Amino acid sequence: MKILLLGLGRANTAVAKYLVQRGDEVFLFEERLTGLEPEAQSLIVDHKVRLYRDEICDLTIASPGFPEDKEIIRQLQARNATLIDEVEFTFNQLGAPKVVAVTGTNGKSTTAALISGILTAAGVDNFLGGNLAPGRPFSQSLFEPARDYYVLEVSSFQLQRIRTFRPRVAVLTNIAVDHLNWHQDFRDYVAAKGRIFANQIGTDFAILNHEDGNVRNLAREIKARVIFFGPQARDGAWLNGDFHFGREPLFPDRDLPLLGAHNRMNIMAAIAATMALQISGPAIRRGIMDFRALPHRLEDLGTIGGIRYINNSMCTNEEAAIQSFAAVTGNKVVILGGQGKGDKCLRYLDRLVQEARACVIIGENAAEIAEYFQSRGYSHFVVARNMADAVEKSRAQAAAGDVILLNPGFASFGMFKDFQERGEAFKNAVIGD
Repeated sequence: MKILLLGLGRANTAVAKYLVQRGDEVFLFEERLTGLEPEAQSLIVDHKVRLYRDEICDLTIASPGFPEDKEIIRQLQARNATLIDEVEFTFNQLGAPKVVAVTGTNGKSTTAALISGILTAAGVDNFLGGNLAPGRPFSQSLFEPARDYYVLEVSSFQLQRIRTFRPRVAVLTNIAVDHLNWHQDFRDYVAAKGRIFANQIGTDFAILNHEDGNVRNLAREIKARVIFFGPQARDGAWLNGDFHFGREPLFPDRDLPLLGAHNRMNIMAAIAATMALQISGPAIRRGIMDFRALPHRLEDLGTIGGIRYINNSMCTNEEAAIQSFAAVTGNKVVILGGQGKGDKCLRYLDRLVQEARACVIIGENAAEIAEYFQSRGYSHFVVARNMADAVEKSRAQAAAGDVILLNPGFASFGMFKDFQERGEAFKNAVIGD
């Protein structure tokens, strides 16, 4: 077959290797060849993957982050070309395996990792990956032995291109304003998230956030068996001093390894998903209590010189920023800013005006944020040139017992390649390499 790859990031690099081994002719459309990882570069240098020159191909596989507004997409659509995503391709190549898929605006990585940890605690062999970062793309499983379950984080970008992808358990954590630089509007974004349930049937499970009206309203359209989670979801996974599933108490809400009310919602989602798979209560408790926060998600770097440092670089939208800020107690000096995604995050900025000891602003929207702070009469802020400068300026604003919190609220692009690079820059500035 002749197969065209749109983008050669980590997901499509694994796809390219698989296709080359299978003997397909592989073509690549990529706008940033100089920014490719060495493994991807070698596929081109060794002529295993050829650059696309308008060849007619049998199938096009897009990288998860390849946007719909590219001219190449319009050209392919005009030809009625078959266009899918890496997650759809891998699902079909594995023969429609048992998948637990998690999507949502916030919490999807932590929820997916919690589910995987619970399955492992129960002795269930599983693959954890997908859009989760740091982590492995789903396509990496093409080179590994078959697993009992595949636990995947999936993005709205990927879900827009699915055709047959059918999770046995599909989890929607929440829906808040995000990625409006990609989707036409909020309604389009909600519809994309809802596609995680599109191919499910009556024997599958849909795990829905009972507290989120945008999510709860999707229940009417879903063919799978719906299980709700949330403090008031009495028939599903809920919390009232103890975590429950239905009438069954599971374990107390104390000594948890994760900070914040939002992580209690993630735990309830994981409980609902694994209860649907008939995992026992003791195994669920073990998996949760053994869990540790993923890198760049309220990652506690420890206390140095009397000041506590927390890396929350993954926080790239307003709702996540507000919840994470609330999860951390004490006086806070906050490092924020970056690149906007169609939302100015004014609720978050107002929260900082009211409660932050001081703010240090970085990124391409620094001037815009500074102007807003000034308009609100808030003067406890400075602008930093880079992350090292931001940490140094934060220390100058903090006192013993305070917390320096990297809680950007915006995307990392412009100053950094991604949120991981931003988080590593913060960690290096705090504790060194």
